[in-house]
Amino acid sequence: MDYITKGWEPADALRYFEEISAIPRGSGKEGAVADYICQFAKEHGLEYYRDDAQNVLVRKPGSKGYEDVPALMLQGHTDMVCVKLPESSHDFEKDPLQLEIVDGKLKAKGTTLGADDGIACAYMLAFLAKEDYVHPPLECVFTSMEEIGLLGAMAFDASRITARRMINMDGGASNEWETMVSCAGGQVYNFRRTPSWETASGDGLKLSIRGLLGGHSAAVMHMGRGNGLKLMARILAAVQAVMPVRIASFTGGAKMNAIVSEADAVIFVPEGKKTEAEQIATALGDAIRTELSASDPGFSLTCQETAGDKVMTEEDSQALIRFLQFLPNGVRAMSQEMEGLVVCSSNVGILTMDGDTIDICDCIRSAEDSLKAEVSAEMEALAGLLGFTAVKGIGFGGWKFDPSSSLRTVCTGLYQKMFGREMKFEATHGGLECGEFKSRIPDLDIMCVAPTAGEAHTPEEWLGLASFKRIYDYLLEVFRVLCEEK
Repeated sequence: MDYITKGWEPADALRYFEEISAIPRGSGKEGAVADYICQFAKEHGLEYYRDDAQNVLVRKPGSKGYEDVPALMLQGHTDMVCVKLPESSHDFEKDPLQLEIVDGKLKAKGTTLGADDGIACAYMLAFLAKEDYVHPPLECVFTSMEEIGLLGAMAFDASRITARRMINMDGGASNEWETMVSCAGGQVYNFRRTPSWETASGDGLKLSIRGLLGGHSAAVMHMGRGNGLKLMARILAAVQAVMPVRIASFTGGAKMNAIVSEADAVIFVPEGKKTEAEQIATALGDAIRTELSASDPGFSLTCQETAGDKVMTEEDSQALIRFLQFLPNGVRAMSQEMEGLVVCSSNVGILTMDGDTIDICDCIRSAEDSLKAEVSAEMEALAGLLGFTAVKGIGFGGWKFDPSSSLRTVCTGLYQKMFGREMKFEATHGGLECGEFKSRIPDLDIMCVAPTAGEAHTPEEWLGLASFKRIYDYLLEVFRVLCEEK
């Protein structure tokens, strides 16, 4: 094939980047790129393992004289987010990406580039093929389905990893001098209850919450934004404290990892009590608007008369209101090592009443497994007390900031020595593959590094070629230093 990057360095890593860019590799469809990696391993006489999730592990013995140095795990994911411009005719299931170089940046014409995380794949392939350098034994892990929930990392048999040092190279929207040092694990719950229903009577009232900013629970939880479901439960509890309330419907939220920005409830109160109920709700709505004036200035509550055929019993209505009122939500713990970092939180994300069954979805996030377990226990206990069934869903591991990481000390010191700049520590309350591996290999020491790139997950995605070369050279030096430390 003709290589658009011919003449640029590192030639080997860029060549491999172009070759995998010719292979469709959307999330969940990594079979062909896994085939390519396995064939590559065969051609280079390297041991490899492939699982049913299309994860691939390739091993390379240490260079001469360094065969017994502790192994180093390199890791990245093979899948990419497939997004294109409206006018593009690109077919992500069969067409190769059309690469181009613009002002020193590698891009794809009209589509995402897949630097997130073709960067890591290209580096690993180059280091596996390269012979003329000093390196420890390498365990290169190519994971699948990262972009749709870390699914490949969760499926991978971590017992196959002997290394206790790991360099993750997931990139696409960062600067080379920024290194991730912590991420949250997670646990999803569904809480269910099948209520009893009866014929509606009395006055009907529809309450609607709008104007909350919402946002991704990993990114904005620290901002204290209002959660529509929690606020609606608070308002209904205020009405319920004065008069019987029966719920006809209660819904809100679309994703378990998004703060609820809208919620609706239809309730029935005793005949003649509509005006009083509306006054109670409106007064509390005004107070909430004041409370959220900084975080959610657009908050609004509307109340209007409505009709309905059936309602939950008073007992079931009360149980739902109380459960939502007391279900943990928001920031639970902040980091004592990194200012502004949320360590543990929970988000009441979705409430549906399909098929007359109440279903509430909640997502706990925590870099501390012990805190995640504590919040889980509280939720399960509350569910048991109020007649809800707790159904444990998908869970993923967290990675707590380790101030004494020896691998990070070596890597950050070397970066400053080579480039005259200190690396900046970053942390996320979101989930990363690092957390999943750390949860199953507790003594794993982790470092993250990637070249400067931007606009990941958009057709404007780019990779800085000069930075790609710098990080390639930097990693070679990291390998040498780790060998000499033996």
